Amino acid sequence: MVLLLGFLLLLGVTDFTGSVSITTPEQTVQEAQGETAHLPCMFTLSPEDQGPLDIEWLRLSGPNNEEVDRVVILYSADRICDDFYPGLKGRVHFTSNDIGSGDASINITSIQLSDAGTYQCRVKQSLGVANRNIQLAVTGFTGSVSITTPEQTVQAVQGETAHLPCMFTLSPEDQGPLDVDWMLLTGPENEVVNHLLIVSLADKIYDGFYQDMKGRVKFTSNDIWSGDASINITNVQLSDAGTYQCEVFYGAAAAKRAIQLTVVGVKPGPHASYEKAL
Repeated sequence: MVLLLGFLLLLGVTDFTGSVSITTPEQTVQEAQGETAHLPCMFTLSPEDQGPLDIEWLRLSGPNNEEVDRVVILYSADRICDDFYPGLKGRVHFTSNDIGSGDASINITSIQLSDAGTYQCRVKQSLGVANRNIQLAVTGFTGSVSITTPEQTVQAVQGETAHLPCMFTLSPEDQGPLDVDWMLLTGPENEVVNHLLIVSLADKIYDGFYQDMKGRVKFTSNDIWSGDASINITNVQLSDAGTYQCEVFYGAAAAKRAIQLTVVGVKPGPHASYEKAL
């Protein structure tokens, strides 16, 4: 019986809940392309079971999601392995620093249309195993809003004004609300929002989010509905250099564009040495 049980667990063909229970219900998570998808997996363990804890996130396939297509991320012996699937390499992370506390949820950053599918969270401890399927649906940016400004690098001189363009078009058939966000990104692939800079929401502008740029960031147009969400950064500093993102929301549609800002320092003028001597 023990050998049969171990064989079935190895194949993953059945669940023996035992000391493990996943409290997150099966659900569908929907997120827009390019955003971060949060796939939840909360669980409880029996205090009597002190066995090792293993957690797997799998991507399933087949007509009834009966086949394991890929191992996505694994937690075993207090170590995390996340390089099984090249398509998600560097984009999937556990959300908790203390997985043993009962949170095996993951985030998938910069999600793509190809990431859509059925994912399974599997929690094991001793002879207890529990599974939960989470469906991920990814919506594209095609629709009623399109940013026509291409990705580009803007170079500005320290102390001058930097112009970051963001021109867009809207579908006349869609009459939804228009919102615009500008943010400063960070991370190896600019996948993390570092600071929110300025927002146009319900025809009102909010710009006091980031203290280092307070009072220096402005929309260039008085009529954002005309299709111009460009901004100016005045008195630009060397520390302002980085990747900025313009994101336009119109009804249920969204589009985004990244703009790289480089800042060069001010070189001494031809009379600087003379004036210093005086």
